[in-house]
Amino acid sequence: MKKERNTQNRLGKELQTLLAPYPDPMSRTDFRKACQIGTRTSLYLLKSGLVPCTHTGKKTRCYKIAKADVAEYLRRREAEPDYYKPPNGWYSNYPDKKILKKKEARQQILQGKSRAEKLADVKRKLEDYPDVLTSKQISELTGYSPHTVACWCRTGSLRSIPNMRKVFVPQSWLLDFLCSEKYKEIVHKSE
Repeated sequence: MKKERNTQNRLGKELQTLLAPYPDPMSRTDFRKACQIGTRTSLYLLKSGLVPCTHTGKKTRCYKIAKADVAEYLRRREAEPDYYKPPNGWYSNYPDKKILKKKEARQQILQGKSRAEKLADVKRKLEDYPDVLTSKQISELTGYSPHTVACWCRTGSLRSIPNMRKVFVPQSWLLDFLCSEKYKEIVHKSE
């Protein structure tokens, strides 16, 4: 019993010296540095309520943590490290939404379908559309916004028939553009 009190006193003094340089309501950054944990781990601990804190309602610097709560967290973490472990998938970077680099995108294009196969796919999609398409119809077909389609026409990447405010593109010109190298080099394709 006496031995346990001595170790608790020693641990308490060590925690006091560890937390001494930080202000009493600690910010998340101070909390993270004092506990030597990462940003995502600190977010997990604060959002889940494992470490008591007050949320100020701000968008940034919104967490205030009392030093006593940080000391209690450090004591309990030493005794029960698995209790504070984040769940599986907490650190994942959402690999299915990762943006491809240009080299990777080009390799995928090279491994993809041939020009004739791509042309046949696009022709099948174009059967439901009229012979001359507007920017809105092209955006529905490609997944890009009408503004992006207008930019393609303005820069000359996509040939178009100029009109006052609308963009008109014959299907044959659209097919040429969709199978061209310029279109293949667009890395950030929309869903």
